[in-house]
Amino acid sequence: MNSTQTQNKQIPALELEGVTMRIAGLTAVDNASFAVPAGKIVSLIGPNGAGKTTTYNVISGYMKPTSGRVKLFGHDITGMAPEQISALGLVRSFQRTSIFSACTVAENILTALHLKGECGVLQSLLRTHKFRKEEADLQAQAHDLIAFLGLSARANTLASNLSYGEQRLLGVGLALAAKPKVLLLDEPAAGLNPSETEAFKEMVRRIGQGGVTVLLVEHDMHMVMSISDHIVVLNYGRLIATGSPSEIQNDPEVIRAYLGSGIEHAEN
Repeated sequence: MNSTQTQNKQIPALELEGVTMRIAGLTAVDNASFAVPAGKIVSLIGPNGAGKTTTYNVISGYMKPTSGRVKLFGHDITGMAPEQISALGLVRSFQRTSIFSACTVAENILTALHLKGECGVLQSLLRTHKFRKEEADLQAQAHDLIAFLGLSARANTLASNLSYGEQRLLGVGLALAAKPKVLLLDEPAAGLNPSETEAFKEMVRRIGQGGVTVLLVEHDMHMVMSISDHIVVLNYGRLIATGSPSEIQNDPEVIRAYLGSGIEHAEN
């Protein structure tokens, strides 16, 4: 491996440098600095009001920080619009499931994949060779992605008829269709029953194994401790700890911040 390859490997997928976000005179994020290593699963945790969602909004371009910088693979993306950041490879899913309810699972995925297609309207109308080839490629990609999500048996089912857990899986599938390098998941296990949570955990692991860097906000500490390579903890907008799951579980300040939440009893 040459020096350039070594240097690139060491560049974090995502990095916050002194990010502060003030809203209506209140400091929602206070001088937060942390890095998300490429190819890892990192959880951003903290009590309600800790600033997690605001941090996500800053990272994904929905808010411009009062001060500080956000870098994506070493490139400054501070203040860029969400669509610009998405085009660079950082894609976010939201707490509320964002799917096309009146379309089937396959139609949902194909619609998302078409956003990355290269053929224009004219090529589509004329059904050129390039259009037909691209359409076949997208169909194959949709088939593979639906299988990855574990929804093959539901491919022709309307999204509105899926269970809540299946809808959450499909929502992540729409984000994956954008071919992210970094995927932000906002409370992916919210509202899921235990079996659905286990299925979701397994999918997140497979996403990470596929080379996608994952940053997730999650309140389910058992999920966080079992799938995270690294954990970042916020409290009142301030970074109070970073480390491995075992380090976080034994950090006195984290335990105080989560008093009564059971983080100290979460198991790997």
